[in-house]
Amino acid sequence: MSNRTPISRRKMLSFSLAAGGLSLLPRAVLGGSSRLSPSDKLNIAFIGIGGYGGAALNNLTSENVVALCDVDWRSSAEIHDGQPAACDVAKKYPQAKRYDDWRILLEENHKAIDAVVVSTADHTHAVAALTAMKMGKHVFCEKPLAHSVHEVRMMMKSARKHHHLATHTGIQGHASEDVRSMVEWIRDGAIGTVQEVQVFQASGRRRPAGSEGGQAVRRPSMYAGIEHVNDAIAVPDTVKWDLWLGPAQFRNYNPMYLPLRWRNWLNFGTGILGDHGPHFVDPILWALDLGFPESIEAETDAEYDPGANHQTFPARSVVRYKFPARGSRGAIPLTWYGGGDGPPIPNGWNGDVEFPNGGGIVLGSKGAIIYGPVYSSPPGSFKQVWLLPEELDKSYTRPEKTLPRIGNHWMEWADAAKAGTQTSANWDYGGLLTQICLLGDIAIRLKGQSLAFDPKAEKFTNSSAANALFETAPRPGWELPV
Repeated sequence: MSNRTPISRRKMLSFSLAAGGLSLLPRAVLGGSSRLSPSDKLNIAFIGIGGYGGAALNNLTSENVVALCDVDWRSSAEIHDGQPAACDVAKKYPQAKRYDDWRILLEENHKAIDAVVVSTADHTHAVAALTAMKMGKHVFCEKPLAHSVHEVRMMMKSARKHHHLATHTGIQGHASEDVRSMVEWIRDGAIGTVQEVQVFQASGRRRPAGSEGGQAVRRPSMYAGIEHVNDAIAVPDTVKWDLWLGPAQFRNYNPMYLPLRWRNWLNFGTGILGDHGPHFVDPILWALDLGFPESIEAETDAEYDPGANHQTFPARSVVRYKFPARGSRGAIPLTWYGGGDGPPIPNGWNGDVEFPNGGGIVLGSKGAIIYGPVYSSPPGSFKQVWLLPEELDKSYTRPEKTLPRIGNHWMEWADAAKAGTQTSANWDYGGLLTQICLLGDIAIRLKGQSLAFDPKAEKFTNSSAANALFETAPRPGWELPV
């Protein structure tokens, strides 16, 4: 692991990289075409390798793993959260150089890598991904693409400028048979005219009212212990706290943040909506060509006071979007349920089957489509989509498969990078998807206010306070590259 003093931002972005690099050189550096044949291997650096970073590594083992970066090198036994720990993941790739600071990784390996995978905390996605792109690298970035609307738009702008580079958004359900079948069914009119959509991540699994085990599992209040946020706690030697903070304003280390507990803190994560929303809104955005909403309003649990709580998102929220009519379809109301029990279970659901704790319900004039956590759908299998009522499920003739079937979400990106093409979840698509969720987060922070949004101007028309939440100031030295 590198313990060098971090390089200056000017040096990092100058790309006058005289350091010796590895023996693996990308095609463009060798003087050939930037395109690779399918049999060639991408030389990839991975920034963030615990959790879903480890999943990315597992799915890209056919490529060359050149360098690995993380800031929390504790073992799984020390972390106790059930997720793959960076130090344990790294042991599988002894040939890869290890780093604490992704800026140094990019500086030292600029000539040795073709592509970068970013799987860090939300608040560091944009600065790492944009720096890699400016250095001419193909970039896969986990969802949500960024921590703020401004960051997402900067990523989309950069991707359009560097259109020869393959971008991808980590919404692996997008490649599944479940999602692609659902999109084809909705477009085919399986449930008639779509009248309403509900997407949700509930607090626990449940069954229909009246059936055994019908109550959701309640979690402890996420506000408990918040008074200890400024406690002075020793940073473990294997946690590089200042590097983990990155562009976020400095605060003391606290085990309330790591690992993965950062998701619900305003400075680091994007709440339940930012975390699960991209997965569950994805099939609806794709099938119905949603675009931007025209209005958003949110309510939360009574305990949450955004005027006093500048630390976390609420434990429970309901966000009501209205998407305007577009093309041949009418307006679409979409409601997000985060935490709590989720939406009512539709009539006709088999009471012997456990209802998904996360997913969506598409209500149409003829019936409904229900789907579960499609991010865990095995490639090529059809497991988490249901058509109601039962009579419709039996009588409906499934349409021809018109969408390409992708065996592996991560390899779609690798293949596109080699071919010089774009993916179905590139940053144009993933950027709109992420913004829809982040706009909902803004409504949550302004709970109770009816916010009007102009899809063409891409801003709120009745709230300067809402527009002010599009962007947050980074720490000096961590600004986005321009």
